[in-house]
Parts: sequence; structure tokens; C-alpha cells
Amino acid sequence: MESKEILHQREYGKKQTLSALLSMVGFIVLWAIVTDAWNYSACLFPADRYRFGKYLYAYFSRILWMLPAFLLTYRFDRSLTWGRKQLFSMPKAEPVFLAFLALTTAYALAAMAVNYGSWHMTREPLLLRTIKLLLVGIGEEAVFRGWGYNLLRKVRSDKAALISSAFLFAALHWPAYFIKLLLYGQFDWMGILTQSISAFTYGILFSVMLRRSGTVWNPILAHFYYDWMLEAFT
Repeated sequence: MESKEILHQREYGKKQTLSALLSMVGFIVLWAIVTDAWNYSACLFPADRYRFGKYLYAYFSRILWMLPAFLLTYRFDRSLTWGRKQLFSMPKAEPVFLAFLALTTAYALAAMAVNYGSWHMTREPLLLRTIKLLLVGIGEEAVFRGWGYNLLRKVRSDKAALISSAFLFAALHWPAYFIKLLLYGQFDWMGILTQSISAFTYGILFSVMLRRSGTVWNPILAHFYYDWMLEAFT
């Protein structure tokens, strides 16, 4: 017969796994509610009165959405693989992280050359867009790597934690497609498929960066840099 300690550990692992998965699903549902795919910014900040209303709502919604992740990380610090002190330590010059930055740079510049044939940058306000993309990186990495993967890896194998957190990270990108279907009767099958594959792949990579560095700042900066380079140059 198994000892009471082993049974207790197994039960604890099941509860922690369920908590991690349900909390990440909860973040997906919350994002489905607050996302600007519903055109909240147009209602709250009319274009004739607020020139940058879309950015204002983007900042507000991202901060509102990510806040619970920081509270959970603080509250359940001892249940995590990397406690908050290590989790938010300085970024590290780790090989996977550096290689990702180099490949992202090469890809973005190559795409710019193919698409435009010369130097090109977006005409969108770079400062406002930079703040928005930084909040995207901080929020999504805090939720799915700093909290979800971090908690799962404490009680499950690294492979299980990687796959499940990456799958739910991909699912985060689904609500916008279904909202568009609901509002406009259009569904982009190819778009949701390609973005799901991309998000799942990057979810794995960002988790590996956290595992190798021990700090969530590595995936945050990698995520931000990828989004910024693609939006700025492609």
C-alpha cells in the first residue's frame, strides 16, 4: 500500500494542476471579455475627441487583465518552481534568448526587404506602440510563463507543463476570431490556424527561456522584441 505521504503528494499535485489550468482558462475568458475586438475603444474614446483612444484602452485593458497574475504569483510564491524574487530577477544573456533575438532581427529585416524593397518603418506613433507592446509582453508572459508554466512545472513533468501552458497560450488568441464571427459573420480559418501554430511554438520557446534563465524577464523581452520588430518593419 502507498504511504499517506505519497497519497498526499499525489492529491496535492492534482489540485495544483487543476488550479493552474483553470486559472489560465480564467485569464482567457477574462481577455475574451475585455479585448478591444468588441470595439470598446471606439465607444469610450470617440475618434473625433480622442486621437489615441485605441492606445488608451489597450493600456487599460492589458493592465487590468495582467494584474491577477501578479497577485497570484505573490500569494502562492512557495508553490512555484521559481519564487517571485528569482522570477523577477535581472534578465540573463542566455544562448537561446540571444539566438532568438538575432533570428528575429534577421527575419524582420528580410521580410521588410521582400515586402518593400527598401528601408521601411511603420508610420504609427512608435512611443505609443512601444508602450502597448511592452504591456503585451509583460502581461502574457506573467500569465502563461511566470504563473501557469511556473506552477505546473512544480507538480508535473517539464514536458507536460510546456505543452499545456503553450496550448492555452495559443487559445488566448482565439476569442478575437470568434468575436469577429459574432459581430460580422466572418471567420478567418487560415488566420486562426496559423496564429495558433505560431503562438504554440513561441509559447514553448518562451517557457524554455524561463527554464534556462530562471527569470521571466527573458521571455518578456523576447516577446516584446519579436512583436516590436514585426510591427515596426513588416
